[in-house]
Amino acid sequence: MATYYGTYGQKVQYLASDPASPQLGQVWFNSTSNLLKVAVTQQGAWATGGNLGTGRSSLAGAGTQTAAAAFGGGSPAGNATEEYDGTSWSPGGNLTTSRYALGGCGTQTTALAFGGGTSPISDLNATEEYNGTSWTGGGNLGTARQELSGCGTQTTALAFPGEAGGGAGTQVEEYNGTAWTAGGTYPVNQRGIAAAGTQTVALGGGGADSPTSASFEYNGSTWTAGGSLSTGRGYGTGAGLQTSALAIGGSPAVSQTESYDGTSWSTVGSLNTGRSSLAGAGTQTSALAFGGGSPGNATEEFTGGPVVVTRTVTGT
Repeated sequence: MATYYGTYGQKVQYLASDPASPQLGQVWFNSTSNLLKVAVTQQGAWATGGNLGTGRSSLAGAGTQTAAAAFGGGSPAGNATEEYDGTSWSPGGNLTTSRYALGGCGTQTTALAFGGGTSPISDLNATEEYNGTSWTGGGNLGTARQELSGCGTQTTALAFPGEAGGGAGTQVEEYNGTAWTAGGTYPVNQRGIAAAGTQTVALGGGGADSPTSASFEYNGSTWTAGGSLSTGRGYGTGAGLQTSALAIGGSPAVSQTESYDGTSWSTVGSLNTGRSSLAGAGTQTSALAFGGGSPGNATEEFTGGPVVVTRTVTGT
């Protein structure tokens, strides 16, 4: 019978714990867990980041992996804003209007918050602009709604449908830094969509109404069908651009992450904590996911491209 030593000319390491930085192809036996392990490559992986100070779901986010903002969310609706520096969260200026299930976009110091709901349930049309210190009022949405999504910048933003009056809609609106105007109608009634991109080159993936795998691409005027997600889900979050996006998490407690190349979706590294109603920021190769589900304060950082991860070797 062939042995590992006979095949590879070296013995399997016998270790009390997994190596901190295993090398690709390294094999070892963990004497504590009694498991055989190997280091392999994977297309992207999530690592634990600093926890939010206020655990919450149905929040919004903006910015990058190392300079992000989290705002709103919670039950009852909250107004807390927190800022991430790549390691930890610290308090920022509070929203003027407490809300959950709101849309958000922009950067840490030029963020935009719009729509959402309050407790007791009431749809909002209020928009607020953040300067890195405090929030001030912007132009109201044409349609008050919650469970909506957004992408773009503070002065060129896009708001995806969401729920108005108890049902999912198709309304899309564009913001110019002062006022919202109607954009191209979303192809289906939907809410809880994972969003990515810019005002004129946007992507919407999945959705909570009959949790769907459909995705749609926006060119600034109209929406066209894109590739289908491998796993239909709603209340996930997105990051990146239309042709280099991530769809992250979703309901019910989905940990799966999928990457989009402008044509098709493929599965990449899974969240360590599966959850829905979370927020995201960053790019396809350097993303941030925070809040949502339970425990509600978890933050994870995504590194794209081939990364070395540990796998347990199982027999047949």
